[in-house]
Amino acid sequence: MKKKKKTVTKAQLDELKHLRNHLTPQLSIDNKINTLIQISQVLRTINLTSTFSSNISTEFTGLEVFGERYNNFPKITSVIDDAIVYYDEQLNSFSQSS
Repeated sequence: MKKKKKTVTKAQLDELKHLRNHLTPQLSIDNKINTLIQISQVLRTINLTSTFSSNISTEFTGLEVFGERYNNFPKITSVIDDAIVYYDEQLNSFSQSS
Protein backbone atom coordinates (compact mmCIF):
# COMPACT_ATOMS: atom_id res chain seq x y z
CA MET A 1 0.00 0.00 0.00
CA LYS A 2 1.46 3.31 -1.10
CA LYS A 3 1.67 6.06 1.49
CA LYS A 4 -0.14 9.24 0.53
CA LYS A 5 2.26 12.18 0.47
CA LYS A 6 1.30 14.95 2.87
CA THR A 7 0.76 18.28 1.22
CA VAL A 8 0.67 21.73 2.69
CA THR A 9 -2.47 23.84 2.46
CA LYS A 10 -2.47 27.46 1.35
CA ALA A 11 -3.74 28.48 4.80
CA GLN A 12 -0.86 26.69 6.53
CA LEU A 13 1.68 28.27 4.20
CA ASP A 14 0.15 31.72 4.65
CA GLU A 15 0.27 31.32 8.44
CA LEU A 16 3.90 30.21 8.26
CA LYS A 17 4.78 33.24 6.12
CA HIS A 18 2.94 35.59 8.47
CA LEU A 19 4.73 34.20 11.53
CA ARG A 20 8.09 34.37 9.75
CA ASN A 21 7.51 38.05 8.91
CA HIS A 22 6.76 38.65 12.58
CA LEU A 23 9.95 36.90 13.74
CA THR A 24 12.72 39.51 13.85
CA PRO A 25 15.95 39.82 15.83
CA GLN A 26 14.48 42.90 17.55
CA LEU A 27 11.74 40.91 19.30
CA SER A 28 12.10 40.28 23.00
CA ILE A 29 13.20 36.79 23.96
CA ASP A 30 9.67 35.99 25.19
CA ASN A 31 8.12 37.09 21.90
CA LYS A 32 10.69 35.06 19.94
CA ILE A 33 9.86 31.98 21.99
CA ASN A 34 6.09 32.51 21.60
CA THR A 35 6.43 33.00 17.85
CA LEU A 36 8.65 29.94 17.55
CA ILE A 37 6.10 27.86 19.43
CA GLN A 38 3.48 28.89 16.87
CA ILE A 39 5.83 28.22 13.95
CA SER A 40 6.72 24.83 15.38
CA GLN A 41 3.03 23.94 15.70
CA VAL A 42 2.39 24.88 12.07
CA LEU A 43 5.39 22.87 10.87
CA ARG A 44 4.33 19.84 12.93
CA THR A 45 0.80 20.12 11.55
CA ILE A 46 2.17 20.10 8.01
CA ASN A 47 4.53 17.20 8.64
CA LEU A 48 5.42 15.99 12.13
CA THR A 49 8.53 14.15 10.97
CA SER A 50 9.97 16.78 8.65
CA THR A 51 13.54 17.99 8.93
CA PHE A 52 12.19 21.53 9.25
CA SER A 53 10.15 20.62 12.31
CA SER A 54 13.06 18.76 13.87
CA ASN A 55 15.54 21.60 13.24
CA ILE A 56 13.20 24.21 14.70
CA SER A 57 12.72 22.07 17.81
CA THR A 58 16.49 21.84 18.25
CA GLU A 59 17.02 25.58 17.81
CA PHE A 60 14.04 26.33 20.05
CA THR A 61 15.71 24.38 22.85
CA GLY A 62 18.86 26.45 22.40
CA LEU A 63 16.86 29.66 22.55
CA GLU A 64 15.12 28.52 25.73
CA VAL A 65 18.37 27.48 27.40
CA PHE A 66 20.53 30.45 26.42
CA GLY A 67 17.88 33.17 26.16
CA GLU A 68 19.40 36.53 25.25
CA ARG A 69 22.84 34.91 24.86
CA TYR A 70 21.52 32.66 22.07
CA ASN A 71 23.49 33.67 18.98
CA ASN A 72 22.13 31.32 16.33
CA PHE A 73 19.05 33.32 15.36
CA PRO A 74 20.03 33.33 11.65
CA LYS A 75 19.84 29.50 11.73
CA ILE A 76 16.24 29.69 12.94
CA THR A 77 15.18 32.13 10.23
CA SER A 78 17.08 30.13 7.61
CA VAL A 79 15.23 26.91 8.51
CA ILE A 80 11.89 28.72 8.36
CA ASP A 81 12.76 30.41 5.05
CA ASP A 82 13.79 27.02 3.60
CA ALA A 83 10.52 25.48 4.78
CA ILE A 84 8.53 28.30 3.17
CA VAL A 85 10.35 27.87 -0.16
CA TYR A 86 9.93 24.08 -0.06
CA TYR A 87 6.24 24.12 0.84
CA ASP A 88 5.53 26.96 -1.59
CA GLU A 89 7.02 24.86 -4.41
CA GLN A 90 5.06 21.83 -3.19
CA LEU A 91 1.81 23.79 -3.16
CA ASN A 92 2.46 25.25 -6.61
CA SER A 93 3.31 21.86 -8.12
CA PHE A 94 0.25 20.29 -6.49
CA SER A 95 -2.08 22.99 -7.82
CA GLN A 96 -0.57 22.70 -11.32
CA SER A 97 -1.06 18.92 -11.40
CA SER A 98 -4.68 19.14 -10.23
